[in-house]
Amino acid sequence: MIEVEIKVKVTEEQARRLIEGAQQIKQVQFVDEYYDSADFRLTINGLWLRKRDTKFELKMPATHDGSFHIGKNIPMHEVTDEHEIGHILGLTAQDCLSEALAGAGYTVLYRFANTRQAYIKDGFTIDFDRADYEGLVYCLCEVEMLVESVEQTEQALNLLYAFVKQYGISTDRAEGKLGYFMRVTNPIHYQAVINSAKHQA
Repeated sequence: MIEVEIKVKVTEEQARRLIEGAQQIKQVQFVDEYYDSADFRLTINGLWLRKRDTKFELKMPATHDGSFHIGKNIPMHEVTDEHEIGHILGLTAQDCLSEALAGAGYTVLYRFANTRQAYIKDGFTIDFDRADYEGLVYCLCEVEMLVESVEQTEQALNLLYAFVKQYGISTDRAEGKLGYFMRVTNPIHYQAVINSAKHQA
C-alpha cells in the first residue's frame, strides 16, 4: 500500500470543524527515532528510516521517477518488514536490524516524543500531532489515505485537498515535524536535503 498524506496547519476553529462528526480512533504517545549516517546518505536520497517505539519503518518515494522533495506532498511507500528494510539499504543480513544499522554507520540523529489524536472522517484519517524535541515543540495536522498503486496517488491528493478546503484550511504544505526540527537544530543536514532535491529536479 502507498500512503498519501497532506500536512496542514490549522487554527483551533478549523480543527474543531474538521473533527465535528468524526470518529476518534485513538489517542497515543510514542517516540520517533530517525536514523542516518554522518553524510546523510539516506535522507538525501529520499529514504526516511525511523523506529517508532520498537518498530522500524522505512519510507521512500512512490513517485514514478522515485524523486523526493522535502517541501512537497510526496506519496510514500512504507516498508515495515525488518529484513526487507535491510535488503533495501544494502545491509549485511543479520537477525537484528539495529546491529546491522550500527555496523553500517547509521545512528539516531533525531529523537522526539509525540502525542497523537487520530480520527476518521469521510474515509480519511486525520492526525493531530504534538511533537517535543528536547523542549522544542511543534504541532501539525496530517490528513491521509491509502491507495494500492502509484497511478492512484494523484487522484488521492486531489481528494485530500478538496476535503480540507471544505473547512477553509489552506492546502499549502505545512512543514513536517522532522523537517522542522532538522531546519532549526541541524541546518547543515537540512540544506543537504534541499540541495539533493534540487539536483534531482
